Amino acid sequence: MRHRDCEVHITCDGRTLDEYNVEVEGNVVECYVASEAGKTFKIKCSNHSLEHVSVLTAVDGQQFPRPEAMSGGRLNRTLRCEDGRVDGTRTLLFAEIPITDDENAPREIPDGKRPGTIEVKITRSRLKRKTSWAPSRKTKAQPENIETLHETTKKSGMHCVSFGKTILCCKPTNTKYVTRIDRWSAPYVTFKFHYRPHAILKARGIIEIIELNGLDGTAPGDGVFAVQEDPLTPTTLPGVVDVSLRPKRRDGSQAQADMPRKRLRRDSNPQAAEPPTEDRLSTTDAEDAKPLVVKGEVDDGVEDVDALEAQIRALRQRVDRANTMKAHGGQSRVVKREVSPIRLGGFNGGVIDLTDD
Repeated sequence: MRHRDCEVHITCDGRTLDEYNVEVEGNVVECYVASEAGKTFKIKCSNHSLEHVSVLTAVDGQQFPRPEAMSGGRLNRTLRCEDGRVDGTRTLLFAEIPITDDENAPREIPDGKRPGTIEVKITRSRLKRKTSWAPSRKTKAQPENIETLHETTKKSGMHCVSFGKTILCCKPTNTKYVTRIDRWSAPYVTFKFHYRPHAILKARGIIEIIELNGLDGTAPGDGVFAVQEDPLTPTTLPGVVDVSLRPKRRDGSQAQADMPRKRLRRDSNPQAAEPPTEDRLSTTDAEDAKPLVVKGEVDDGVEDVDALEAQIRALRQRVDRANTMKAHGGQSRVVKREVSPIRLGGFNGGVIDLTDD
């Protein structure tokens, strides 16, 4: 997804995950992605502007220990969850929420944890100074895996983010001290990814599988499928209104203005500023850039509902008439008419005076 010169996407096995039901509401952009249990993934961020930005990442409601600084024009940077105990980063992977029938297991998800959501906040910042990298003296809270829950939580089959083994890496080259222009409570832009198993997204109508007829010379029934959006608005995304009936694809041709819109949030205030606050952010050398890829669109036809309802009413009337005929032995009802006893005299076209003398 791209919004306000910033772009964030999720890759799995080197492939960018498809994004469904992309919605923009003020400075917030969100979508659904399909997750696969046991697969590691990476969160990629690109800064297409010319100014510095600070990036704070959270998965399942748990923030990464340290925000990251990105200079203007920095592309395709991997957002890392640092392991403060060693010089390394923790791998991220999708996993099923552990469920048990043990009566002593927790029956509610702990406060602060929201399985199924990856959130990236970006604020504009000004570079104050740069120094050689040194470990932070402050102890940063490390995100933890979700513990096993009781089966009554009804989370069986749902996914969460699991923090895997720590990968040792080179120390950052330097530390940047910046002054944030925006507050974390009112960031410049927020990206939200709602990840769910593919089967659940399909069952809820967020995506559906349709068979393609004659794709690349194949005949119907050859097992060729395509993924598209369902026109129904998912009920799990709060505040969502009319969603585009067209699937989103990455073909590099769609403009940002074509993205479907939701109603504006009253509390959105991307320009809100706060007193200068100095952040200590780690930074590394530039990574390989990845070109921007945007999803395309394909139009779907819409049935004339009024015409269909009119046909149904006409058929019901015919059925009612047929049932009436059948009830009377298939014969029309005969009404016997008596001869009227009133007889009228002849009239030759003259004027009849009915007034009294």
